[in-house]
Amino acid sequence: MVDLQGLVGEMASALAGTGVAVLQGCHRPGAGSSLHTFDAAGRSTFANTGFTMHDLLRRVDEVLRPDGEDRPIVVELARDGAGRAELRYTFDLPTVAPVRLVLDPDYRHPNHPVSPMPAPPGVAVTDRPTDPEVLATIRALVADFVTEYMRKTGRTPDLGAGHSEEDIRAAEAAMGLRLPEDLRALYRTVSNDEECGLLGAGALLPLKAVVAEHLDGGSGAALGSDDLFAVFPVVYEAHPPGRVRRVSRNDWWVKVGTDWGGNYCMVDLDPGPEGTSGQIIQYGRDFYGPAGYVAESVTAALHDVLGALRDDATPRRASAHPQYSHSERVGERRTADVVAGLDVQELYLNEGAALHLAELAPLRRLRSVSINRATAVTAAVSPGVPVEWLSIDAAEIDLPPLGGHPTLWGLKLATRVPVTIGALASLPALAHLDLSGANVSDLHRIADLPGLRVLELNLAQWRELREHGPLPAGLAAAALNGFARLEEADQWADWLRGAAGQR
Repeated sequence: MVDLQGLVGEMASALAGTGVAVLQGCHRPGAGSSLHTFDAAGRSTFANTGFTMHDLLRRVDEVLRPDGEDRPIVVELARDGAGRAELRYTFDLPTVAPVRLVLDPDYRHPNHPVSPMPAPPGVAVTDRPTDPEVLATIRALVADFVTEYMRKTGRTPDLGAGHSEEDIRAAEAAMGLRLPEDLRALYRTVSNDEECGLLGAGALLPLKAVVAEHLDGGSGAALGSDDLFAVFPVVYEAHPPGRVRRVSRNDWWVKVGTDWGGNYCMVDLDPGPEGTSGQIIQYGRDFYGPAGYVAESVTAALHDVLGALRDDATPRRASAHPQYSHSERVGERRTADVVAGLDVQELYLNEGAALHLAELAPLRRLRSVSINRATAVTAAVSPGVPVEWLSIDAAEIDLPPLGGHPTLWGLKLATRVPVTIGALASLPALAHLDLSGANVSDLHRIADLPGLRVLELNLAQWRELREHGPLPAGLAAAALNGFARLEEADQWADWLRGAAGQR
């Protein structure tokens, strides 16, 4: 049997000669581990231990994990000046440094829908065979594709013999939806894309893989994380506007293709108001921010691919959309001069002297703003600018002018000059608030924010709130940010769960 004290000694030896006083780690069997190291004052510090500490954390997990326990283990190793080391652990915390608790697993931020989603029109499974006119059209397009492909490459693509109606109906029954007529016709015509790019956005997935991908982890597909503490919580709009619903995931997105490089294309059965059911969209490793719009249908995508083959061009993978994100160092310039000519959804303004957010008024699609290391910020965002997430790190923040903004649901503040909860009370959509880096003069009034669902504070702020003020009535999740010893984090989590359960 592996000796736990021996493992503790190995961990302490790996940290010898470093400034690390406390190491905190989280290990999830089969999913890896994370590590954070701090000096004696609780400040983050670096220890170059490579993979050694992650391996030791895994071995500690193997020793301490009871049979049947499937939660992550959180571990703290504390070293004193004499070189002695003490190990603490718990299975009651999901994360550490920071500690993040979800109290209401059904809550989602705006544009992050939960499953099941309502069925859009025309997706119900039926026994109706594929439309014969559509089938004839697709077969003619595929035949033209084969001809052009042979002309360009000198070889015949292996597209297979196609599937029967029974195969397609069985796949649809398993997914609980009817595929678009032209996609049904394509699968009636081919069963193997051989990575030829029939849809111009990667190889067509085998029909069985379409079913497996759609049902993997629940119905549909996701563009990003629905984690309440995701780094990028705002969902951006695809271009052209209005064609793709602005949601993080959709039960009615069906993955049908891949480039085998981390990008996927889907048929969209639940389009936006300007879109068409059956349109092709793309997302994945090369798509930061919004999804890529490819074509209004499988038929249109095939026409595009044929046109590119005939012109000896490269088929489009997704329609080119405008730059959605911009980052710039501001310095002494006016905010208006920095953003002149921009039309972005995400904006980073860094190291500015005096920023006046009223000057963002021309950016009519702006959804997320991050201001970093500024001197002074006047937070007067125009109600006509649809900002949803605002992060401000500044020596001084004039916060009251932000009041009344109709769409702002996420706010993160870091400042030395005191801010007040009262200045936030008139934000009707405010749901996520991070004050862990701010000096707050009236934290006891946090319950005056009736719509608040996610709250992030540091240990001292949580202690103040526990002593002087009630929790927000609808709190769905909370984070303990900054440094806290494992015992303190455990006590905080126990109190928070109890307080939330008493409401």
